[in-house]
Amino acid sequence: MVLSYRALAVTVLALGLTLGAPAMASADARFQSLDHFSGPEGAGITMIRSVATDDGTVVYEMVTYFAGPRGAGMSRTFSSAS
Repeated sequence: MVLSYRALAVTVLALGLTLGAPAMASADARFQSLDHFSGPEGAGITMIRSVATDDGTVVYEMVTYFAGPRGAGMSRTFSSAS
């Protein structure tokens, strides 16, 4: 009897992993980058983020913050498609 309970437990665990694997494989795809720069003319930081979800939505964003002798500012590029 002990062997049959073990076989049943292994079968249930294997079935759970088999059914759960596609759900884990359909996770979102993400990319993120962070760059910084500095020099005699100023300093800044650039962040890039891109996300593609399993429902087909794609988002891209690039933001740059900078400061120098003539002031500070920000530049942003954003794009989205679904």
